[in-house]
Amino acid sequence: MDSDRQRLSPWLTVLAVLCASVAIGSILLDDGDESAPGPIHSTAEVVEPPPSPASRAAVALPVKPPETERRSTASSYPAASGEPSARPPGRPFIVVRNGAEVTIRDAPAGDVVAREDDETEFGSTTVFSVDEVRNRWIGVPTAKLPNGKLGWVRADPEAVSSGYTEFRIDVDLSRHEARLWKGERLLRKWTVTVGGPETPTPTGRFSVTDLFEGGLNPAYGCCAVALSATQPDLPSGWAGGDRIAFHGTDGPLGVDGSNGCIRSPDRDVRALVHTVPLGTPVTIRR
Repeated sequence: MDSDRQRLSPWLTVLAVLCASVAIGSILLDDGDESAPGPIHSTAEVVEPPPSPASRAAVALPVKPPETERRSTASSYPAASGEPSARPPGRPFIVVRNGAEVTIRDAPAGDVVAREDDETEFGSTTVFSVDEVRNRWIGVPTAKLPNGKLGWVRADPEAVSSGYTEFRIDVDLSRHEARLWKGERLLRKWTVTVGGPETPTPTGRFSVTDLFEGGLNPAYGCCAVALSATQPDLPSGWAGGDRIAFHGTDGPLGVDGSNGCIRSPDRDVRALVHTVPLGTPVTIRR
């Protein structure tokens, strides 16, 4: 917990400034050398996480759900009154603004590995959980890089807005258990099936990228919650993609038997789809 606070403390300060800036005006990001040290300044409003529902295509799911309207980005957070809080509840995230594009690099001011616009490949609003901040660079979990390696996005207020969420999901692979939290309050826990010996579920820090409900292959149940995690050990002949997701199942629970995805009872994965916002942090441990 202490290491998390140290890693994120610059960002928490930024969010406090952003809350105040809604009321008192804009603070602009300096131009110049992208790698130059300095604080993150932003005109971005603090927003509530967009709770996008069913997206337009399935992650690692062979049948596409029907076309659905893309949910709009979240509304602005209320302006702070008086002194802004120095420690917003929950974990920060950034949202790619409508019509904008961000460059993902392998290190602050490093090599470009991908570019992301305001929609994911599956039609959801593009939201990144924030894991680390270095000067003007934001470290985010992304499926564009191997599990455990952060992508780095420049803190450009014209390209991203920011906020935070109190929700988080923890998965304990050895106990075959998932838990949904809001702050320090446990909302839900349930038994899951996880990856088998040849296709283990990856461990690490990830985030929710897309939410699906309906239109899936029946093997995936009612719903799915796609993560930034990927499966590097795909089984031979598998054509369903490499993304890891929570998804429903009518098969056995509490065993090591999936291709890496986290199989859950329909009622529990449906609860996730209707509760957690995009950008919710997910920790998977053994």
